[in-house]
Amino acid sequence: MRHVDSRSATLELEWAWSVCADLFSFAAPDPNRVCEEDLNRELIFCLLGGFAVPFELARSASNLVWTLNPFSAHWTEGRLKGRLIAELSKPQFQPQRSDGGLRRYRFPQRKAELIVGARRWLHERDNLLFDLRELASEGERRQLMCDCPGVGPKTASWLLRNLGLAFGLAVLDIHVMRALQTAGRITTERLPRDYDFVEAQFLGWCQELGASPAAFDLFVWEWQRGSLTSPSV
Repeated sequence: MRHVDSRSATLELEWAWSVCADLFSFAAPDPNRVCEEDLNRELIFCLLGGFAVPFELARSASNLVWTLNPFSAHWTEGRLKGRLIAELSKPQFQPQRSDGGLRRYRFPQRKAELIVGARRWLHERDNLLFDLRELASEGERRQLMCDCPGVGPKTASWLLRNLGLAFGLAVLDIHVMRALQTAGRITTERLPRDYDFVEAQFLGWCQELGASPAAFDLFVWEWQRGSLTSPSV
């Protein structure tokens, strides 16, 4: 953050949001036009993201994993896991390091295991997209997705938002958590234990600002990463 004083930093963030809000409005995907391939691809991306993995690295790694066609029936679980570990361990991902070299993925074995487990879970369901669409609330959809190996409330919320199936849930990553702490809305809460409480604080903040949770979440993420600068008066 640019200011040490928490109150000043929060006021700056909120003022920047008031100026930039329209820029963060986006056309929601039509969940009725989402297909199984879309769900599978987003699941790979979300499983590879978060937990100290930068967005750019997760996107680069997920693009490569997708080229392996990981949901194909020609893969046995053992062969797929081995290939995923091998590929994720290679220095072949963006963003480039300061010396110009490419990066390795940080957790190749753990994430390979999660992808294989998620693949098995999906194959055991008849039609996950149908089930998600049939559920009445976003919270129920998230609860269903949390049954998938490797998927907790943050990953489930992220996945559902990317598919147009949820826009009132919080995607609580480290950037949003830091903004909430700076604003004095949370203190020592931890995830995933306190997810419901922290989410309520974030949604309350959105309500005070008249902000869409999905749009404000994206704004806070960009702001905390330093991707934005304060708008000029």
